[in-house]
Amino acid sequence: MPYAILRFQKRKAGGVAACERHNERKKEAYKSNPDIDVGRSKDNSL
Repeated sequence: MPYAILRFQKRKAGGVAACERHNERKKEAYKSNPDIDVGRSKDNSL
């Protein structure tokens, strides 16, 4: 039987925008992992 796991966390308006930019790889550079190749993000879609 398939199931989904959902996680909810309270965020303020600025935090939501930052999370969306991170999750969608819209940032040009990442301090936490400089090896991220944003050019390959299109390969992540299902």
